[in-house]
Amino acid sequence: MKIQKDMPASRRAVLNAKGKILSAVIRASTRLPDEKLVTVVRRLAGTNQFPMGQKFLEKALISLKRGLGRASPRCRNKLIENLVINEMVRGQAQRNWITEQLGYEIPLLLVLSPTMRCPLRCYGCYSAEYARHSDLDYSVLDRILTEAKSLGDYFMVISGGEPFIYEGIYDLWAKHDDIYFQVYTSGVKLDDANVARLAELGNVMPCISVEGFEEETDRRRGRGHFKMLLDVFARLRNAGIPFGFSATATRENNELITTDEFVRFYAEQGALVGWYFQYMPIGRDPILDMIPTPAQRLSRYHRLQALRESHDILLADFWNDGPLVGGCIAGGRRYLHINNAGDVEPCVFCQLSTDNIHDKTLLDVLQTSRLLAAIRKRQPYADNYLRPCMMIDNPHVLQDVVDEARPKETCRGGALRLVHDLKPMLLDYASQWQSLVEPLWQERYAELYRKPLADAHALSESHAREHPPVEPRALREPAIRRRPIPGLDRRA
Repeated sequence: MKIQKDMPASRRAVLNAKGKILSAVIRASTRLPDEKLVTVVRRLAGTNQFPMGQKFLEKALISLKRGLGRASPRCRNKLIENLVINEMVRGQAQRNWITEQLGYEIPLLLVLSPTMRCPLRCYGCYSAEYARHSDLDYSVLDRILTEAKSLGDYFMVISGGEPFIYEGIYDLWAKHDDIYFQVYTSGVKLDDANVARLAELGNVMPCISVEGFEEETDRRRGRGHFKMLLDVFARLRNAGIPFGFSATATRENNELITTDEFVRFYAEQGALVGWYFQYMPIGRDPILDMIPTPAQRLSRYHRLQALRESHDILLADFWNDGPLVGGCIAGGRRYLHINNAGDVEPCVFCQLSTDNIHDKTLLDVLQTSRLLAAIRKRQPYADNYLRPCMMIDNPHVLQDVVDEARPKETCRGGALRLVHDLKPMLLDYASQWQSLVEPLWQERYAELYRKPLADAHALSESHAREHPPVEPRALREPAIRRRPIPGLDRRA
């Protein structure tokens, strides 16, 4: 299908006018009462199709207001122009325009991992089984970002590996200074010089990984790591650079990272946002005892609901906040991941692929990928957005997707274990989780989400008609076109 990327002039004129008004409102937001700000932005930008998503966005708007008050002038301007105007206004309109032509949603963000190299060796790391001997070439990254902007994506997440050791990363951020970048990092490279470079750029928000307090963080990341992070927080705070934290919930720290003490501590350090992940059983030798129990996960859900009400910091849990975004956002529906080999994955934790960005444009991937199509036609996986994940909440869906698309593993073994020897464990986990959250869904969400679910099913049924199952082809291993790293063993 030929896609017309340029919107009609009449649409662009309306967008430009709306963008100018919204920019002026956001710049004046520190002088507006919270309720007034929310009301004005709602009138300009409309409301979210998901009821809890609207509530979250209003909380995000208030957090943005506070962040603007603490940010340097350069960072403040980039938050407004790149994140709010380019991504949320102009970008959303462009994505809507292309979605109308395709008949299905396209990503509102990409996660890019230009390198999987990292100076740390944290046990249980989700990316530990990727090959580390080569990086994604700068020219390919540049092309991906250019193509993404043509589709309306102006918010990019950089992950890895440790992104700050990728040669040319600062040049990339400078060249694409109309994009807002969020970077997941260990913080080890955020010394005075690099923080100064970030302050000059203004369009990069580091999100720093923590495990709890000193004992928990040092246990997983190495002695002295926590104290080093305190220095990093101070540098970022003093430079007026917005930043956040990310925390992976395990069986060990699940309760700790959902305490008021934990959230208050990192908010006082200056964190604007906090992202919660769940430890996933991926890789050749996943540590199954690290997976939070279903009861722990439910406890985390309730605690995050309470923490959002009592703390100013913006908090989100990628496994428990399905009601905010309509379930799973992977598979190209709202986001996808491109790793250091150029393999296009549905999600950073679903390390499978049928496509490589060296062989296709980003739009080609969205239109032709067997794997992404097999996922999208099955979304939502359940009529309960508290069960959003096809890997641990609906493992039968993952099995069906693998059987249809026949993807290859993108790491050094382990991804397909989820549909083989780990499948009985996952089915048991999913059954326990369903028994815990089904009553909660019926009580709090079922009626609110009747229409969004009906719309989602209609979209997936339409997609399924246009993308019927195909006879699996023999998979071709793409030629390696990654950039070799001098001095590293290519067998690593």
